[in-house]
Amino acid sequence: MPRDEFSQDVKEILARRVGYRCSNPNCRALTSGPHDNPGKAVNIGVAAHITAAAPGGPRYNPNLSSEERKSPENGIWLCQNHGKLVDNDEETYPISLLNDWKKLSEEAARLEVERPSNLALPTKTDDLSLIRFYSQCFDRPAFQDPFMREGSMEAFDKAIEDTITAINTGTLLSRQGQVLSQSKGKSYLENSEWRRRMDVIVDLLRALRGRYADAIASEEIHIGSEHGGRYSYDIRNANLADWMDSTRIEILKIFAAICAEAGIPSLQFPRHHYRRW
Repeated sequence: MPRDEFSQDVKEILARRVGYRCSNPNCRALTSGPHDNPGKAVNIGVAAHITAAAPGGPRYNPNLSSEERKSPENGIWLCQNHGKLVDNDEETYPISLLNDWKKLSEEAARLEVERPSNLALPTKTDDLSLIRFYSQCFDRPAFQDPFMREGSMEAFDKAIEDTITAINTGTLLSRQGQVLSQSKGKSYLENSEWRRRMDVIVDLLRALRGRYADAIASEEIHIGSEHGGRYSYDIRNANLADWMDSTRIEILKIFAAICAEAGIPSLQFPRHHYRRW
């Protein structure tokens, strides 16, 4: 059976609807730019199928018609890395998640398009409101408790993921995926130095998630049996816990410097001081 591939027009629609950025809210990488040849452009984005283009592919839905399968509604624009990931791991990247990514990314692009022009630039007060919003994102146990005292590894990872999403897109989600608060992503900060520091913070948050994933894969963190909706776990590498704590301290230290300049109370890590015997 032939594959129901997207037309070039559909690919262009998907790319333009998200401002040529990866639709993974934890990435949002720009996928298009200038080529050395002034008549060409570089593209590192892909139009991925939410449900596969042919039987046997990831998330294939036999109930869709050929036209539905190759329509914009069944596509999502991603960078090459995440395009490959979503096709190689359909359990981690189900249809519902990809649709959520698409919705969030299109909304983020809409906000960027509606951003005021140079004739009506946001004032300093707007930057302060964004910093206050980002402060809400860090006000959670994942940034307050030492790693060895985390109640749930799954909740820790989800909190880091949701914080990256909130800083990038301006949408703060609950653990259940409900929208708790909405503002704007870090690209809206007029203060270029604050924006640069928030970029560093997001890079460090991504490093946290990457190190966590490696620790699970290598069983430096062993996930045990489930009790009352939570899984037991065993951290088998003390250096891992120290790295997780020191990295979060660095993240909050950078954010605290922004808060100090903005005149906003900052958060501290850890939340409690424990006496070691």
